[in-house]
Amino acid sequence: MRLLVSSSEAREADRQAELLWDYPSERLMEEAGIRLQLRIESLVGRGFKVYLIGTGNNGGDGLVMARHAYLQGDRNLAVVLVEAPRSPLALTQLKLVERLGFPLLEWSDPKTKILLERADVWIDAVWGTGLKRALEGPSAGRLKELESLRRSSNATVVAVDVPSGLWSGYQPEQPVLVASRTLAVQWLKDFCLNPESRDLCGELESLSVSFPEPAQSRSALLEPGDERTLIPPFARRAHKGTRGHVLILGGCEGMSGAVNLAAQSAAAMGAGLVTLGVDESLVSSLAAQLPAFQVRTSFQAWERRDAYDAVVVGPGWGRTPDRASLLLPWWESHLPLVIDADALQAWRGGQPRSAPTVFTPHPGEFRSLLQKDSFALSDAEAWARTQSAVLVLKNAVTWIFSPHGDRRAWDGSNPALGTGGSGDCLAGMIGALLASGSEPWTAACAGVAVHGLSGKDAADSKGWFTAEKLIEAVALRAYACRTERHPI
Repeated sequence: MRLLVSSSEAREADRQAELLWDYPSERLMEEAGIRLQLRIESLVGRGFKVYLIGTGNNGGDGLVMARHAYLQGDRNLAVVLVEAPRSPLALTQLKLVERLGFPLLEWSDPKTKILLERADVWIDAVWGTGLKRALEGPSAGRLKELESLRRSSNATVVAVDVPSGLWSGYQPEQPVLVASRTLAVQWLKDFCLNPESRDLCGELESLSVSFPEPAQSRSALLEPGDERTLIPPFARRAHKGTRGHVLILGGCEGMSGAVNLAAQSAAAMGAGLVTLGVDESLVSSLAAQLPAFQVRTSFQAWERRDAYDAVVVGPGWGRTPDRASLLLPWWESHLPLVIDADALQAWRGGQPRSAPTVFTPHPGEFRSLLQKDSFALSDAEAWARTQSAVLVLKNAVTWIFSPHGDRRAWDGSNPALGTGGSGDCLAGMIGALLASGSEPWTAACAGVAVHGLSGKDAADSKGWFTAEKLIEAVALRAYACRTERHPI
């Protein structure tokens, strides 16, 4: 798990290092620039590099990189001042570079475009995390020119900290220099993982520097391996009665596959018992399809409510008028709930539950919950607090929000996982974790991680896959966690 920080949290970490630890900012910049340059050399060797420099400390980092490369004997480089450095640290670095005498061009120099077109890589150190609003005027114009030239020349861009133009409030119509790779100093910046920003950053990588203490942040990036710390193994003597009993409440005519997938995924995640609560017209057909599971009507399921350890409501449920009244008693119960798919439409709000609750909308469903045409991640964070629930906002980058302000991101970006029924599988998986005793925050984080890793496993072995094949991969991953064995 890697820490994610906002721009303000990164600035505060810099300030604390300087004020509390008397750690010179010049030393941090020097170390950051050297670490960044060493990584650039490992990536592109001695190919021709153009360092794009801006006004602030991001530009200062880029100047340190260029100076270090030159002093190590690399003459295959140039520096372009897209905007003249203005911060004291960047001005100091500029003076050092000027004394060395290697190519240093202004943006207006006719040679600039020629250099950029023949460069093997651009090092983007123009605008970093200091941006607090979208660029305007001449600065926006220069950035648009750079991006246009990148597209026409198919240039490889490595961004320092963040791609130029990207900021916490980024909107798709705003100019950004798209990066092939982003090298973050110490901590990845959280807004790089925003769904609308992620594709602009390319490969994300963080490089460690000698900060005396970590930044203060409640956000983190989930990574492969974290699922093992989140999912405790079952005791060797565990049996179906101790591994949790999940009720999947869903299904309607023409959509019984969704509740089927959710049920099978709950079992694949380790649930000992799974019951389906469905419309009466589906009981016979689903019972024949799923001999390992109990299948009951919704009314029968409610009568046996004390038998269940967690309930998943919504997969393939349909949007008939009676769904809200069917959901209400479960909402008022003490049982842990996963509210998914059509149950999100049936949910009527009201008082937050005191019992564990996880909502699992995709962006369209969440817009409907908010009754807004668009939203920011801050809206999702506030919503989770208001509802006293865990919110899993499903997307290529999935964000998970706790009611206490904690945030986790899963950088999925796997087109193969965007297949029908994938979300139903995730709901069943989280339900199984709740049923075996996991807290909702842990269950959501673990479920998302295993879901994402299983999607990669399935894609690596099968290429494009359907949700049934995803369940097979989930079973292997979950078994490895639950028994402390490695997946095949």
